[in-house]
Amino acid sequence: MITLMTVIRKKPEVSTEDFRHFMKHEYGPTYQALPQTRAYQQFHLTDLAADGAEDPIDAIVQISFDSQEAMAEALSTEAYKKAHELRERYMRETSVGIHSARVDDTVTFV
Repeated sequence: MITLMTVIRKKPEVSTEDFRHFMKHEYGPTYQALPQTRAYQQFHLTDLAADGAEDPIDAIVQISFDSQEAMAEALSTEAYKKAHELRERYMRETSVGIHSARVDDTVTFV
């Protein structure tokens, strides 16, 4: 299984309430509808390390696929393209606003 974790920062002019509504009711459902998606979770955050060095993190999304091929297939669909267009209104682009990383290992202690 391939899992991606994506750190998301909203655009400064978007309110937290509007951003979270968008994430729950527009953005998330587009990924949920992809048949290649095995798991999808959103974590809406209040960033406690907001020291001014970086903009606060507003959300982290976790999405899983059965394989690299399934992920590539999902990312080439019209539904994914729609999600990409939707996020342009709410999320900062570039690695400052949306930054994805593949999970290589998970270690659980509790």
